[in-house]
Amino acid sequence: MKRTSLSLGVAGLALLVLGACDAPTVPSPADSPAKDEELSRLVEAMGFRGDMVQDFGDYVLVEEDIMITKAQLRSATSHRTSDPMGPRFQYRTTNLVGNTKVNQITVDLSGLASQPAWQTAAATALAHWSGITDSHVKMVQGSPADITVSTTCTASNVAAFASFPSAGNPGSTVYVNTCFAYSTSAAQKLHNMVHEFGHTLGFRHSNYTQLGESAGTEGAVHIYGTPTSGNASGSVMNGGTALNSWAGFAASDLTAARSIYPLPVPVITSVTNSGGYPLITWNAVSGATSYTVSLITYNTINGQYQGRWFSSLTNTAGTSFLDTNNAWTGAYTCSSGYDDERLGRESGRWYEYSVQAHFPNGTSNRDAARYYAPIAQEGCW
Repeated sequence: MKRTSLSLGVAGLALLVLGACDAPTVPSPADSPAKDEELSRLVEAMGFRGDMVQDFGDYVLVEEDIMITKAQLRSATSHRTSDPMGPRFQYRTTNLVGNTKVNQITVDLSGLASQPAWQTAAATALAHWSGITDSHVKMVQGSPADITVSTTCTASNVAAFASFPSAGNPGSTVYVNTCFAYSTSAAQKLHNMVHEFGHTLGFRHSNYTQLGESAGTEGAVHIYGTPTSGNASGSVMNGGTALNSWAGFAASDLTAARSIYPLPVPVITSVTNSGGYPLITWNAVSGATSYTVSLITYNTINGQYQGRWFSSLTNTAGTSFLDTNNAWTGAYTCSSGYDDERLGRESGRWYEYSVQAHFPNGTSNRDAARYYAPIAQEGCW
């Protein structure tokens, strides 16, 4: 009768699309838009506009701010997936960073040594992503790196670009374009860096449908808990925002990060009889500092759920707890008979144990790790 909630972790083969960002419209580079119909078709298959392709030899720029290598293009399927629902926010790619990696992402910023202002912005962006409460994302500087940040010189209308996750790993590259046509303030650089690291975590442009894109082979999965209409006002993941200044995460950005990368939940592995009392055992969670065990009591009338409340039993650094407050009976439901003979309402209760994990930046969902508690007694109302 176990109830558990599995932590999210999606891993699999993916195209390493370099989802570049995010610039206002400026005069295009000297290179003319690609005339290759095959390139346009492959671009469309990935979910982007085939009428806005510029050929740069080894790669193409799509919609002025997305970089895709030709090798990646030609490995794509030719099927185009449209989004019939129209504009929605927020979105993620099909592939995400795995649970064992997302809280230990190492980023090498040494490639920005020649651009100290951008290097500072990138370091600060890592701290912003790592500082979201109740999210498991942790990004730190170091090597060997999961993500390498460096410079390049490309089309003047591109500020920066980054790759999407693949096989459970974050997108491996972020590039800063030293040939961007505009000078940018520290706050604008920071906005761009937060945005690009968002792509390495699998977040698409929140306004991707307004930009004329489709889901394509990378996927565009609407993130549960974020609005499904309108425009993602203030979202750092909006496309076309290279000259925006950092103003913090929007509410939808925070919801998206917590939804896709929540703090991991301990799994209750057993509740056994130990000397007449329930012994609750759960698995250790990496990064957790302590655990809270609670008893959930549910009320019913005529078998229908009416409400519940939580009673904290202990806070411990261990992975087991002997509940000496409640004797083991082997039953997890009880009935008290009729509490109103005229109405014939039969009241009852059932019980579950809950375990939460505590982290430096928050606490896991207390509803996610539950297990029936065999402590019910007749007449327990």
